[in-house]
Amino acid sequence: MKASTIAARGLLLLLGACTGAHRTESPARSPKAEEPSKYVRTDSLGTRTCFAEDGETWPDLFPRGALALNLGPHLDMSHRSQELLELEQCWCSYKLLALKEDSLLPLAPDSEVYRFTWMPSFEPYRLIRVEHRGSVYSLHVKEEGNSKGALAVDRRILLTPTQWQALQHRLEQARFWTLDRFAPPNSLVYLDGSQWLFEGGRKGRYRALDIQSPEPDGRAGALYGLGAFMMELAGLPMDRNALY
Repeated sequence: MKASTIAARGLLLLLGACTGAHRTESPARSPKAEEPSKYVRTDSLGTRTCFAEDGETWPDLFPRGALALNLGPHLDMSHRSQELLELEQCWCSYKLLALKEDSLLPLAPDSEVYRFTWMPSFEPYRLIRVEHRGSVYSLHVKEEGNSKGALAVDRRILLTPTQWQALQHRLEQARFWTLDRFAPPNSLVYLDGSQWLFEGGRKGRYRALDIQSPEPDGRAGALYGLGAFMMELAGLPMDRNALY
């Protein structure tokens, strides 16, 4: 996570300090009630709502803990603290809502969907959502606009079965559904770059991979290729200097 991005998100959301780390209680003692979050409320149905001190609220669009893993350019992995996890999920939910998106869940029984959100430091965010429902293959591409609430790009494209199969091949290369081996964490702080958020849903399963500026020739190369391919499918091809 970039230091500048964390600071910006903290200012935007006006979040309070994190709660204390959870400690396992001795079986002989009564367990303490978990201290409620200062910035996420969960109702009796399990619905999570993000909120700011000014009273603004918005839904957390992700399953609990979906963005717990913070992946670096070489798939170096670290675990987010509870504070940063909820901050990250609230921030990404806020940006997805600005792009007029919703949660991928619940999934329709006959659907399979993938969403790639590219969030660079100094350029408009872009989002590509590809879906297969029944016999229809479609792609929706969006880009942030300059004025509040307006999108610079917002269009839907029908895909062919061949294009869908090409996407499936890229997903397999990237091991999107099975990737479970990562590099040890490092101590680098990324001040610039971009955040790549991949989400997928199929057959009742959901997965999210949150990566900081994946290197095209490194361990994250297949995931870089997946994002580049989705940009190409959307009619937004970008070379390596532009897609970072």
